[in-house]
Amino acid sequence: MSKILIVSHQYLPHQSPRTARWKMIYDELTNSGFNVTVLTGTKQDENDLNIRYIGNTKASSVVGNLRKKSNTDQGSIVKNFIFRALKKVYRFFYKVFAWPDYTMFWIYSIWRNKNKIKIDYDVIISVSLPFSSHVAAYIINKDKGKKWIMDIGDPFSLKKNAYENNKYFYKSINHYFENKFYDLASQIIFTHEEAAEEHKKIFDIKKSKILIGNPISSFSNNLFQKSVNYDYFSRPIIIGYFGILTQGVRSSEKTLKLFKNSNFEFHWYTNPDSKLMIKQNDIDLNKHKFFEIIPRDQALEKMTTSIHCLLSIGNLNASQLPSKVIEYISTGKPVLHFAEIKNDPVIKIAQEFKNLIIVNKNSDISELDEKIDKLFLEVKNFEKEKFLEYYSAASISKKLDII
Repeated sequence: MSKILIVSHQYLPHQSPRTARWKMIYDELTNSGFNVTVLTGTKQDENDLNIRYIGNTKASSVVGNLRKKSNTDQGSIVKNFIFRALKKVYRFFYKVFAWPDYTMFWIYSIWRNKNKIKIDYDVIISVSLPFSSHVAAYIINKDKGKKWIMDIGDPFSLKKNAYENNKYFYKSINHYFENKFYDLASQIIFTHEEAAEEHKKIFDIKKSKILIGNPISSFSNNLFQKSVNYDYFSRPIIIGYFGILTQGVRSSEKTLKLFKNSNFEFHWYTNPDSKLMIKQNDIDLNKHKFFEIIPRDQALEKMTTSIHCLLSIGNLNASQLPSKVIEYISTGKPVLHFAEIKNDPVIKIAQEFKNLIIVNKNSDISELDEKIDKLFLEVKNFEKEKFLEYYSAASISKKLDII
């Protein structure tokens, strides 16, 4: 069996859609008999010979603590202001000067230690976000020339909003290296067709290299039974949102306008920045409750035991797919996805699963009430086999060019 090296700046215990995705794929590959090592810039809580940390421990701790504290309520207006201000200074620095992104110093650590990274591998897989994972894989693999697989999360140089770095300084170098890496890679994974087509058009990527590797989630019979047994007749109907909002990428403004006069109660599990974005709208605060972001396992428990229906908010461009919607679907719960654009890629997913409803700014709330009530009666009929076939770790790992 092939020896595989996964290069991902983000990995557990860091919580993100990419870390959850690649932990599931890591487990799937390991259970299938592959020898898998992960090289990461995320400081590890426990020693694991298969998870190698490279980076500056002190710097990682400072940045990690700043992010954590700026994303949680410190119980003091002054403390919240200070940490948000520090976060803005930090963001300003890397948005103006950093290349390829905020993890530029990790790239330096990889380059400085490249001769000390004694990992034997047959295939190297790099995971973004952030794009620096691909730069790190290039540095490690440059002299070895082993098979290279790239997993692309969000776009890099093709981002239309919330750019990863200073587009005025680095526009040419962004395109140069992204094009160079696609040319060197043997396989490139995109989460959906729209993203693949946009990249293929700009970078002239060979069709034979492209793999559509859908967003994935695990399926738990235990959690599904909790969804089935939930009291859907209780009122008010609670709509739950889990995740963050990003200005210019994912906004709640139009979603809140649609539901302004509804009788739904919204529970937002999000960070302070997103909470401020939501509160800037004309909303009835009695119908909106806010909670801190919680770890994935706790979030899934809340989704299945405390929420009637789950809310997904679409991105403002078709090349970015909100992977959280797949995790929502896996619970069997009714899912509402607000589509901001006509070519939102989640619309195609809604054709596959009956528990996913697409809404937009023109939707009729009264009709939506009826649709949700019908879905409450259909929770037990969730199509588990179809989900596992297309949106599980196995569905991706069996297509990887690793043999």
